[in-house]
Amino acid sequence: MLLASTRIDKFRLLRTLPVIWMAASFSACSWLGVGGEDGWLRDRQGEYLRAEITAPMEIPPTLDSYTIDELYYIPEEAPGDRALYIVPPAPKPIDSRVREGVVVQRFGERAWIVIGATSGQVWPRLRDYWSTEDVDLHVESPETGVLETVWLPQADTDVRHKYQVRVEPGLHAGNSEIYVRHVSDNGERAASEPTQFPDESDSQERENVILASISLYLADRTDLYRASSVSMLAGSIEVQGKARVVAADAGDTRLELRIDLDRAWSQLNQAINNAEIEILNTDRDELVFQVAFSGDENEEEPGFFGRLFGGGDDNETINFDISVTETEQGVSVRAVPTSGQPAPYEQDLLIRTINDNLI
Repeated sequence: MLLASTRIDKFRLLRTLPVIWMAASFSACSWLGVGGEDGWLRDRQGEYLRAEITAPMEIPPTLDSYTIDELYYIPEEAPGDRALYIVPPAPKPIDSRVREGVVVQRFGERAWIVIGATSGQVWPRLRDYWSTEDVDLHVESPETGVLETVWLPQADTDVRHKYQVRVEPGLHAGNSEIYVRHVSDNGERAASEPTQFPDESDSQERENVILASISLYLADRTDLYRASSVSMLAGSIEVQGKARVVAADAGDTRLELRIDLDRAWSQLNQAINNAEIEILNTDRDELVFQVAFSGDENEEEPGFFGRLFGGGDDNETINFDISVTETEQGVSVRAVPTSGQPAPYEQDLLIRTINDNLI
C-alpha cells in the first residue's frame, strides 16, 4: 500500500511540475521585461485608442509607391449623425453586368469614366493618383465621394487651377462613374474658402486632360484596385445602380434610369446597338425607338414572365415601340408590341437585354 501510494504521489508530482515551471516562466518573462504591461509580449488590446498619426512614409523617387497608401482614411470628425463604428455589409452577389477595365464615356461636351469596381475599391486609387502627381488635396470626403485639390498655380501668371473628382454609382451595381470638374481664378479667393464648382468646367481641355490621365492610371492598376485596399467610408456611397428593371405586370416590364433625358436617349441608342437589335426607326421628338426583336437570346435566362408564359421556343420577330418618358426620378423606358398583340416573354426579354447592354 505504501509503495502504491508513493507511486501515485510521484505521478501527481510529475503532472504538477510542468504547471509550476510554466508559472515560473511567465513570472520570469515579466521580471525579464518580456511580459507584463511594458514587456515585449504585453497585451496590446486597446492600444489603437492611444495611437498617434505619424508622418507618411517617404518613398525614394526611383521606386513606385502606388501599392502603399493609407488603407483606412480617418476623418477629422464624425460624419454627420452616423455611428462611428459601422458593421461592414455582407458581400453582395456578383453582378454579371460588371465589366472589367476602364471606359471613357462621352456625350456632347460631357465625359466621365466608367469602371468595373465599387466606390470603396476606387477611392484609395483616386487618392493615390494625386499622391503620385505630387498634388495635395484640400477636400477628402469619402462619404460623398468627392476629392478636391488645392489651388495649383500656373507658371509665370497669377492664374490658379483647381480640380474636383467625384465618384458616383454606375448604371449597374458594382460599377462606378468618375467625373472631373475644373475651375480657375486669379488668386482672389483665400485658400481655405470653399469652392463652388460649376456644372461645366471653366476649361474643357483641362478637364479632359485630367480625365484621360486618371483613366490611364486606373487602367494600369485594374488588378490592384480589385484586390487591394477598400475604403469602408467610401463604401457608404450608394451602391444601387442607376438602372433598374421593374417587372410589375405581365407584358409591362420597364426599365428605370436615374439619369437625365438627353443622356438616357443616347445610352439607350448605344445599348440597342450593342445588343445588335435592329432599329427600324427613331423619333427623338416623340422619344420612341421602333425595333425588330426576335427574342433569340441564347445566353440569357428568361425573366419571371418569360418562365410564367413559357415563351422563347419560337424565334418569331416582333416589332416593338420603345418609349422613353421623363419622371421625377429620371427616365422610364417601356416596350409595347407595335401590332398590339401581347408578347409578354419577348417584351420582358427585350427590356432586360437593353439593360444588360447599358454601359
